[in-house]
Amino acid sequence: MKYVTILFLLGFSLGCNVVDPVSISGSVEKISPEAFANAAVTILHEEGYTVETVDPVAGVVTTGWRHESSYASQTFFDVSRRTRISVVMDFFTQEINVQMTKQKRSSEDPWRNDGLSDADRDRLRLILARIQERIRLIAEREEGVVATKRGIW
Repeated sequence: MKYVTILFLLGFSLGCNVVDPVSISGSVEKISPEAFANAAVTILHEEGYTVETVDPVAGVVTTGWRHESSYASQTFFDVSRRTRISVVMDFFTQEINVQMTKQKRSSEDPWRNDGLSDADRDRLRLILARIQERIRLIAEREEGVVATKRGIW
């Protein structure tokens, strides 16, 4: 009976393994909420995501699910994968957080969160870097416009 209980608890603990979404953060220049939204939406669109929610005032941009399964994995293994991205800007600390959620489904099973591969983590870091660069360029352009207006007055 003791061994049955141990096996049951072991099986239960393995079955309850929860995979949380992965997020990374980085600092950015001071920028308007609209410029943040523009930078995030532009980069996510270029990465192949469909943007579903944009709230510039709250500093939140989220995408829909992007299906990433290959023909072979769907046909031969009946496995599907998809990812979704959320970008959150903290205007107080000037920190941007990019989060990726990856899900996997086998056959008729429901979707469940899946861990990120090294390639997924690299892509997440690249998305953060591209958004940071876009924000930097927008901030420089906004500063240039302000400096030009001051020179005219």
